[in-house]
Amino acid sequence: MNAVLWVLFVPTLALGLAVAALPDWFDGRSLKPTLSTSIIGTGFALVGVLVTYAAWRHTSTLAARVPLGAVAADPDGDPAVSEAEAIATHRSAYGSIAGAPDPADPGRLLLGPLHRHAAAGFHLDALYAAVFVRPVRAAARLVRFLDREVVDAYVGGASGVPRLLGAAVRRAQTGNVQTYLSALLAGSVILAVAAVLVATGG
Repeated sequence: MNAVLWVLFVPTLALGLAVAALPDWFDGRSLKPTLSTSIIGTGFALVGVLVTYAAWRHTSTLAARVPLGAVAADPDGDPAVSEAEAIATHRSAYGSIAGAPDPADPGRLLLGPLHRHAAAGFHLDALYAAVFVRPVRAAARLVRFLDREVVDAYVGGASGVPRLLGAAVRRAQTGNVQTYLSALLAGSVILAVAAVLVATGG
């Protein structure tokens, strides 16, 4: 909540300090409230207070007639225990971890059919998940696949070739001097034959 409050506070403070320059940004018209705008604003605020109070009174009387769906098993215990019990029993009591048919909620009366969408955050979380979370997770899975199947395969192959060459050289080095002399003699013969063929143009 502190981050949200700072995000709201900083622009408010900046606009408050720039109050002298703001009229120049709006065609030089004064931003001071006139008598008509003050009366209209006060009227809207009064109507909002009255509607909210009426909805609260209506839902309060409705809540008194509806039994409580779930209670904490240890109301006098540690608050963390009560919270854990409430979270554990919420789904079985209300059918959802996030929803509860609270009859005292004035939002149901004020918002009407919009209340279901408002309770779900107007589905912005689902939109955010579809637009950002799923593509990023898909990209992460692709990178993990390429790292494991492609890069690791190349690294494994690059390390395998020297290992095979080393094994071949290790087998060639038997420690027998006669084998070394035979290989030297065979190589010398092959080089001599190759030199003769090159010299004669064959």
